[in-house]
Amino acid sequence: MTDPTISEQELMLGIEAGIVELFRSGRSALRDYAKGFHPDLQPTGFNILRMIFTCAPAQASTIIQQMGLDKSAVSRQIKVLRDLGLVDTQPDPRDGRSSFLVPTPLAEERMEVLRQRVKNDYRDRLGEWTSDDLATFSALLARFNASDPRA
Repeated sequence: MTDPTISEQELMLGIEAGIVELFRSGRSALRDYAKGFHPDLQPTGFNILRMIFTCAPAQASTIIQQMGLDKSAVSRQIKVLRDLGLVDTQPDPRDGRSSFLVPTPLAEERMEVLRQRVKNDYRDRLGEWTSDDLATFSALLARFNASDPRA
C-alpha cells in the first residue's frame, strides 16, 4: 500500500533518485567486471564484448545500432578486443566483403568465470529476498525497461 500522504511528485522524485543510484552502482560494477575480465579492458569495450556474446556471430553494424554508439568508438574498441585476444573475426559466407565478430575461447572461458561471479554477487545482495520478491522485481524491471520510448 502506498502512503496517501506522499504526493505523486515525491514518489516520482524518489523513483528518480533510486534509478540514479542504480545507474551509479551499475557503472561501478561494470568497471569492476571489465577490469576483472581483463586489466586493459574499458567498460565500453566490455559492453561491446557482452553484445558480441549475445548476438554472436555479430557484425559491427549490429553492435553500433543496438548500442547506439559511434562507429569510430566501436571500431576502436573492437580493435582493442582483438588485440587482447578476446574477439576473432569470421568471414560472412553470404558476403565476402563483410565479417562477423565472435568471442575467442579465452573470452568464453573468462565469461563463464564472470557469470559465476555475477551470480554470486547478486545472490549475496538478494539472498534474503523471497522467490515472490525476486519474481516481482524481475517483472517490474522488465516492464520498466520495455516502457522506454527511446529503446
